[in-house]
Amino acid sequence: MIGVSLKKKVSAVFLNSCFLMPMVLITVVVSITPIVQADSVCEVPASNSWNVDERINYHYLNPTSDWFEGIDDNQPIIAPISQDFSMELSVNNDSAAAISMALSPGKSYTFCYTYSGDTDSPPSNGAKADVYLMSEGNWAYYNWNYEDRTGDFWDDFELVPVEYRDLTTWMPFRDVHSYEKSKSGYFSIAVDTQTSSSWFGSNQLIEYYLIFDNWDNNRNTDQSAAGGLLNIELLVDVEDRLILPKFTAYILVAVLPLSCLIVPLIINSKYHSYGLDKEQNEEMKIPILEN
Repeated sequence: MIGVSLKKKVSAVFLNSCFLMPMVLITVVVSITPIVQADSVCEVPASNSWNVDERINYHYLNPTSDWFEGIDDNQPIIAPISQDFSMELSVNNDSAAAISMALSPGKSYTFCYTYSGDTDSPPSNGAKADVYLMSEGNWAYYNWNYEDRTGDFWDDFELVPVEYRDLTTWMPFRDVHSYEKSKSGYFSIAVDTQTSSSWFGSNQLIEYYLIFDNWDNNRNTDQSAAGGLLNIELLVDVEDRLILPKFTAYILVAVLPLSCLIVPLIINSKYHSYGLDKEQNEEMKIPILEN
């Protein structure tokens, strides 16, 4: 009897676990996964303890610049950003300045930026501009948009359906990392992958472009040119990030469907097995009356 009672308790615990496991896993994942959130002030030292130029490339778009200007000056990025750093940049009127870098899945990055007007060439429209984070492919579209800024190609852009616009123009990273008409701000990001496969079968680092925009691009929500030179103070705070193994996502997705399949089978099996248990009784001989 003790064995039967224990077996029923184990079965009950297993059934309850199948129903509760998805909610438990979701709670655990939410609780142990760090929230990528920026502080109001990046905790970055005033001086860099490492050579930032070894892992960052600089890009500039100016009215007098050539499409391929500066490409040969940049060396391939060989390692992602892993430490805090700070820098100062400047962007001319009707121009854009950008830095490209590789990011690591094991880190979370907080970018803090501040625009200020230059004293020698003060902006007539105020020290406000746009900031975008985008992928390498969108950076190519951004260059095209800048080179054609005086043309009429973008006049009818609003006629293109929203779902097809990413095929004809650039988009910020994950469609959300655009910070327009701002004087200062901050945002955080964490990536899920570090490399991508090339046509030759080798893996190469994924580059991300942080763009400081001081011209009137094709977006209706952007800030127009400031009318002068803007100085930029950039602080990047890098912190360790907890990464859950990829198989946890498969477990989380598979537990609920599997429990819906397994639990009815167990209940059906237990239901039919209750009438099959027979107690061992002693055999008794019944005398037969003979005529």
